[in-house]
Amino acid sequence: MNFILDPLRTMKTPSTLFSLTTLLSAALALPSTIYSPVGTEWSICNYTQGCSPAACEYGFTITWGSSPTNEPDFSTYCQGSDIAYELQPCENPAISSNEISGFQNVTVVVQHFFETSDGTGHYVMGNYTFQDVDGNYPTAFGIKQSEVRAVA
Repeated sequence: MNFILDPLRTMKTPSTLFSLTTLLSAALALPSTIYSPVGTEWSICNYTQGCSPAACEYGFTITWGSSPTNEPDFSTYCQGSDIAYELQPCENPAISSNEISGFQNVTVVVQHFFETSDGTGHYVMGNYTFQDVDGNYPTAFGIKQSEVRAVA
């Protein structure tokens, strides 16, 4: 079997791929610059927890002050139940939280959503796990910001 290569047909494929690559890279580029807060901490204080055989209820104040990031300052109160199985809005609905209870371990999860001046939305997430043995839990701690996502 003999194959004859058509130079016009073989040149189309690389140029088409280049065009698609250029188009996709422009479309998928993050439209906003945010200095990543990953590694910095939100401040948690007045953490309380009460459990019954049915569920655990929690509450805390979370604060974020000025920093070198684009994440806006906030201070709000969060409360919820570990049986919600999803993030629950805090008093400031840009902040949401959840508590995941395990055997002698509790993980507090927080998410902050905000938009930058160009309209890009940013999700910043973090969590903190501590041992809860016989109701002995910390009332103040820091939640390290561990993930940032941007959406156009």
